[in-house]
Order: sequence, then C-alpha cells, then structure tokens
Amino acid sequence: MWVLNSSCGRTGLKKYYTKISPEEFASYDSTSIVANSKYGVVYRAFSHTASKLSGNFKIDFLVFEKYTGGKRSGLFKLDELAEIRNDSTFIFYGNPLKIVADTSNWVKGIWFYEQKNNGTEIFKIDSMPRNLPPLNLQQLTMGIYLYKAEKLVRVSDSQSEEALNNLNMSGFFYLPNPGRFYMLASFNQIE
Repeated sequence: MWVLNSSCGRTGLKKYYTKISPEEFASYDSTSIVANSKYGVVYRAFSHTASKLSGNFKIDFLVFEKYTGGKRSGLFKLDELAEIRNDSTFIFYGNPLKIVADTSNWVKGIWFYEQKNNGTEIFKIDSMPRNLPPLNLQQLTMGIYLYKAEKLVRVSDSQSEEALNNLNMSGFFYLPNPGRFYMLASFNQIE
C-alpha cells in the first residue's frame, strides 16, 4: 500500500511552505535572487547540513519574501520540490509516485490503480488497464483521469493529492505530464 505525502498534518497549499523569521533567513549560508515581481522576491537559499551517517552536504530551496501594498509582509520557506513557473506562479510538486533514473518518461504521464473499500485503500503504481485507450499527450490537460468504458474521463481539474483523496472512486487512473501530483499557486496566494 502506498501512502501519499501528508506533510505533518498541514493540508492544501499550506503543506508546501512554512513561514520563517528574518533571523532564520539570515542564518542560511547564502542566498541569491531568482525572481523579482510586484508580489515579492524569490531567493534560492543554501544551507549546509551535517550528519554522522551521510557527512556534510549542501541543500537548496526557495524562499519567498512576500510584499503586500509595497511592504514586506512575510518570509516563506518553500517545499524542496517547489519551482518557479513564471514571474507570478509557483509549482509545488508532490513526491514522485515512481522513482526511476530516466524521468523523461514522466512526460508521457503515469498510470496507477486505486481501490477504496470500507476505509482500506490499495494503491499500485504502473498498473494499467488491458485495453489502453489511445493517448494524445498534446490534448490532455492538467487533471486526474479515470479509465472508464475503454476511454479516459477527466474526473478532476486539479492534479493534486487532495483532489485524488476527495474522489470517491476506484479504478485505473492516469496523471498526464508531468506524471505526478502538483499544485499551481500564484505568489499572492502564499500567506
């Protein structure tokens, strides 16, 4: 059974970021500006981590300094899988459903099987229906698709873990490009 990311009980968009203090921001080893917009500044921050098991290594992540009405209104450390889509939008990825060396296959999307029954859940990655429908990857938009009557039916406009959890359906599901769960958020949604 596969358990989807719960991020310490936080749900929705808030599970992808944490508000931090100016002191924490100042404690990072280095930062560089990645994007600057009317909503704020996005930094790539670097921090060294020391561990007896894995030694010293450097981690990087995004920090968003939000501006409201032209004034600084907060600093937010974003999930390590977050990326900037453009000058006003973040893309927050869920954990990959399948770990592979060649992630170019994610462009083709990913199939999985989910069965919900009286509080139990079976979740199998790369399970596909026998009679695969023809897929036109250019026509499939963001969302969650269910295989039904030998074709794909879009059952959610969102491609997030929460959207899947809200569906009360079992069967073969398909996630189009990028082949994983994700959520788009504009800079002004971070609070």
